[in-house]
Parts: sequence; C-alpha cells; structure tokens
Amino acid sequence: MTYQLSKKYGPVYTPVVVIAEFQALKDSMIGMGEEFSGRLDYPILMKSTKGYGVLVSNGSRWKQLRRFSLTTLKNFGMGRRSIEEKVKEEARCLVQTFSTFGGLQHFP
Repeated sequence: MTYQLSKKYGPVYTPVVVIAEFQALKDSMIGMGEEFSGRLDYPILMKSTKGYGVLVSNGSRWKQLRRFSLTTLKNFGMGRRSIEEKVKEEARCLVQTFSTFGGLQHFP
C-alpha cells in the first residue's frame, strides 16, 4: 500500500509524513533532521507542563532539558552503583515524612 501511495503522491507526503523511498529517507534524516525531530502537540500536556518536559519539548528547549537531565542524573550517580543507595535513602525519608503526618490520606 505504501508503494502505491508513493507512486501517486511522491516519496514524501502528509498529513502523516510517510517516507517511502530509501533516498528520500536518507535525504530527510541527514539533510533535514531538525525538521523531522519534532513531537506532536498534545494540548492537555502543553497546558499542564507549559511546554516543558520530556514528552512535549522540541528543538533548543529539548536540548537544554536533555543536557540538564543527563548532567543531574550523572551528578546523582547514574551509571554507578551508588545511585541505588541514594534512592533508598530518599525513599526512607519520604516514608518517614508521610508517617509523621498520619500516612498518605493527608496528601492529595
């Protein structure tokens, strides 16, 4: 079916981008990678996150978020065994805080 559509509409067509030929795929991913790297616009996510976050960010905002996230995770020890102990300690503190307020029923 994709082949038939590409015969009718050419190697690249919309509303959904379909790339039906190897050369068109190569040209679009190498020459126009930035144009093809976007994400769909989910109105509910955009409203609740104001465009920030892994699921909704694009372009330079996505690059900044990615760089920040990787740096932060690396600082926390991601990729090393020490992160497990840090996560356990944070979980213990969270459980202790919940218990001082009488459990989870006091949190929305």
